[in-house]
Amino acid sequence: MNNTPNSKYNIIKSIIILSGIMMLLSCENNIKEVESLTSNKNVPLQKGKDVEYIFTDSTKIQYRAFAKEFIETDTEEGKFNEFPKGGKIISYDKDETEAWQIEANYAKNYVSEELWELRNDVIAKSDDGKTINTELLYWDQKKKLIYSDQYVRITKEDGQVLEGTSFTSDEKMNEIRMKKVSGEVYLKDKNEK
Repeated sequence: MNNTPNSKYNIIKSIIILSGIMMLLSCENNIKEVESLTSNKNVPLQKGKDVEYIFTDSTKIQYRAFAKEFIETDTEEGKFNEFPKGGKIISYDKDETEAWQIEANYAKNYVSEELWELRNDVIAKSDDGKTINTELLYWDQKKKLIYSDQYVRITKEDGQVLEGTSFTSDEKMNEIRMKKVSGEVYLKDKNEK
């Protein structure tokens, strides 16, 4: 075996080149994985605590939203606002009196669709004393509807209680439609004075 400095140099050089080639061949990058790691999508745009939103139209308050925690995120599906610790939404009539309110322990607002998803101990109250309790409620701002496909309990101001498997209503809770309804209904006798 030749132990000249030149042959040792060639052996080390060959080992380094072979190692480099092996490293290059063993690396396999999925382009989608790399893009998802380097993309700003799914990264919160804004965060906040104890937040209040005021939605106005021609300087008149339409809605106010309160949240303990707020996260705004932009994904491939679209922009949404998340309220992981819940909050409250209050709607106002044109004369700026309170029309209704909804509270929940979790909320998500799909911005472009103008759709709110409210979950976990949802309580909606109308200005005429109706209360709706459910675990899931959607509020469609465009259509001015609230609805749920889960169990719902509606209590009227006079104590009447209606229960159903789902419901749809205008956002002011004046026209409520329920499925598989049960409950107590009080009727007034027309002859009673």
